[in-house]
Order: sequence, then C-alpha cells, then structure tokens
Amino acid sequence: MVLILATGDIHAPAYTSSFLSALEKAGSIEPDVVLLAGDLVEHNNIAAFKPVYEELLKRFGGVPIVAVFGNEEYVGFEDEYRRVYGRVRWLNDEVLDLEVSGTRLCIIGSRGALNRPTKWQERHMPGLRAYYKTLPEKVLRMSRECRARGCQKIVLLTHYGVTFKNLAGEPRDIWDYLANPDFERVLAEGGFSLAIHAHAHRGVYERVVVGDTPVYNVSFPARGRIVEITLE
Repeated sequence: MVLILATGDIHAPAYTSSFLSALEKAGSIEPDVVLLAGDLVEHNNIAAFKPVYEELLKRFGGVPIVAVFGNEEYVGFEDEYRRVYGRVRWLNDEVLDLEVSGTRLCIIGSRGALNRPTKWQERHMPGLRAYYKTLPEKVLRMSRECRARGCQKIVLLTHYGVTFKNLAGEPRDIWDYLANPDFERVLAEGGFSLAIHAHAHRGVYERVVVGDTPVYNVSFPARGRIVEITLE
C-alpha cells in the first residue's frame, strides 16, 4: 500500500495561510510521497513558494516531494525553480522511478494539455496547439516504457485536467481551457493506477473513474484540504 498526499493551486501567496493551516490539520499523517500538481505560486512569483516549501520539508522532508509546473510557473523558468527549491523533484514531461513501501512506483509528470489553447496562449505561445495535440500520445509512450521497465504502479501527475467528467461546478464554456479529454484514451490504454491534477478550482468532484483509473482533482481551492490517497 502506498499513501499519497496531494494538492495543487496553492497560488502562493494567495492561499499560503490557508494551506499552512491545512498542513496543521493533516496532523501526524506519514505519507510515502507528496505530490504537488502545479500553480504553486501566483504570476511566477518564485520567492512566494518559500514558506510553503520550508513547511513541507519540515513535515515531509524524509519522503519524496514531487511537483509539476502549472501555467502560473511560467515556461522558461523551470530551471530557476529547480535551483531555488532543489529538494523538490520537479517533473516536466518526465518520469520519476521510486521504490516506496516495497512498490516500484513510476510518476509521469507534466503540465498537461488543454483541449485548446486560451486566447492569450494563442497570441503569445506559438506552437502550443501542436504541443497540446501531441502530448497525450507522448504520455502514452512514456507509460508503456514504464511498464516495460517493470513499474508496478504508474501515476500520472499533471496540472491541467485529463477528462471533462469531473468539471461539474465550472462554467461549461471554459471546459476546453481546463482539461483535455484525449487523456481518457491514454488512461485506458496506458495501464495507469491513478491520475492526479489540479487547475479546476471549482470542480465539485474530488474523484471520478475513467475506465478503470481513478482521477483526482486535488485543487486546493476546490478541496480546502490536502487530499489523502491510498494506492493499493
């Protein structure tokens, strides 16, 4: 059994105080791994993550803390986050292999993809539409490589959502900018044990199932707490 604590959308400093209070309420939970699903800061305010980072290390410094970047951690600044917050294992379309609780766990981490770019992204990030189109297949290949290496459990950690099935609570006209349902096929074919994302601040569903894969929206504004997930 693997115990995961997961959250995202802290948007420091916006939710820093609330998040630190949630950490207090988490009490003596001893996870095997902590997963952070992006948008940890607001407007690329790299320094604002420091109090969250320090408290995470204080409480969970003995276990892997794994994060992906969100849209608020701006593209091109990934190495700066890695430099300043080096105890976090940042994944950017990458795989991390871990041995936890006797289980070979592979985490595939990515910002993820939207069903279509926002208008701002279309203007300022040429090539993003093609990236969003090809990313699901890339993630599927990564999952198959994990399985071939003998990974027993594969977790997909993204910032953007991976299905429309858990977006109730969000206005229907913005669903294209919250998730990409092409990942539903990836989850069905990739042998994933679990998918975790954030970005949907008002999503009312914490957990849905896509095929056989549980999908969790761990957005802190939506949940109001750090989500505890048991991976059997």
